[in-house]
Amino acid sequence: MKLYVEGGPASTGDHDLLVDSLSALSRTLVGITARALGSLDAEVTLSQYRTLVILASTAPLRTVDLASSLGVHPSTATRTCNRLVQRALVARHHRPDDRRVAWLTLTEVGKTLVGDVMRHRTAEIRRLLEATDVERPQTTANLINALVVAAGELTEESWWQRWEQSGP
Repeated sequence: MKLYVEGGPASTGDHDLLVDSLSALSRTLVGITARALGSLDAEVTLSQYRTLVILASTAPLRTVDLASSLGVHPSTATRTCNRLVQRALVARHHRPDDRRVAWLTLTEVGKTLVGDVMRHRTAEIRRLLEATDVERPQTTANLINALVVAAGELTEESWWQRWEQSGP
């Protein structure tokens, strides 16, 4: 895959900088999502929330298809869905023509939760973008790093430096 920045193809250094920036942004977005879940008193783990997001965008799904989308064993997806069914966030439905297969969908409560978290996350990203002092960043990586810093997170380079110092 060739990356392009203003002025032409990206060099390996640009590619590495973009990868580092995206890694830091990923960490930032996970934090934003976790805080959104916490602020809504959702009592849903990040992996359970990921299940809800997949169901919001592709339901109805069979458990085996959900497991494939999540990259987990079907028994793991079943246990996750059992917990979400108990919390009334996911429902299992059987079709009259094949009662052996259960189809998973969000309940209205699950749909509302996903929508609330997405709106919270979008608002936070908008706030971060407004908080950056980058009017026109030189590169995509600069913009991403500015968003990471605006969120109060460490850039990838700084994170790894801290990680290196965190052990005995």
